[in-house]
Amino acid sequence: MADKILRIIFNGISTLYPGAPRTRDETPPAKAFVLMAANYETRKNDWEGTIEPHFPFVYVPESLLAGLVSEPDERVEDEKLGTCNIYYLENARVTFEPSPTEELHYYIDPKHDPGERPGSDDVAGEDDIRWLADLRDILPHVALKSPVNAPGPEVAAIVELTGGTLKAGFPCKSVQTQTFRAAGDETIPGIKRVLASEFSIDMTYPEETPQVKLRLRPLRMDAFMTGISLNELTLRWPKTGDLVIRIGNDTKLEARLVTSPKRCSARVRSLQGEPVLKPRDDDFFLHYELLKIPEKAARPLPQAGPHQTSGDHCKPGGI
Repeated sequence: MADKILRIIFNGISTLYPGAPRTRDETPPAKAFVLMAANYETRKNDWEGTIEPHFPFVYVPESLLAGLVSEPDERVEDEKLGTCNIYYLENARVTFEPSPTEELHYYIDPKHDPGERPGSDDVAGEDDIRWLADLRDILPHVALKSPVNAPGPEVAAIVELTGGTLKAGFPCKSVQTQTFRAAGDETIPGIKRVLASEFSIDMTYPEETPQVKLRLRPLRMDAFMTGISLNELTLRWPKTGDLVIRIGNDTKLEARLVTSPKRCSARVRSLQGEPVLKPRDDDFFLHYELLKIPEKAARPLPQAGPHQTSGDHCKPGGI
């Protein structure tokens, strides 16, 4: 019998931990975590760039829900998927029941390494997980502020991954190469490439598996958990194809546009009606809020290339 696939696509400021293996022969961990940085109020980063409030969310077509269904925070009419529910999470740890059958695997092109951009025969394909922005390339030897089993208030939500294959994704095909620079500093040498704007995990289940439950429990017992009133969603496979949902950490506007090509140009700014370069990814700053970094240390941000006037942003990353 053929296996079934549950695919989770991660968007926005979603931080994969541990990040991609540094060598091909590195043994992958038994479990990985996707951390969503907390940011509930509008704020400024080191560049005086504005960061809007971000919210961890689950975006799921109503047609994929079974049993008792929690009332969503928002409903949207998706052009391809029909009515979809959005649930915003806070202080939530997300797990899946039952667990997938295969072990955790980070997909890495067996023959090629990433270059400036995928698309040529001598460069890793676009699903290689190493296209994800890697904070270890920017700030070597960094560590999380708090352990994943006892996260601090800097974390709004965590998704636990016990098995499946992790891959990078490029839904916005016009992305340009980016470099990293901190406010007032020189560009970091040796880093110039495109960055994946999402990543996913394909979880394998036996053909006879009728459904999978997405379960929530509190990250911290001294804080209130919000999101799904029943603390679980029952997901069922469509009649044909894979079961696909999205989990992310973004503004509410971007959460509503998560499957739309409009989000690839939603950040275009204009001056007297003329598009202008968006100079950097201000939201990327939130990844650093999860890390132990000295207060005055630099926090480099991805910089737009000379041809990038409407690039998508809010890039996920790994550590």
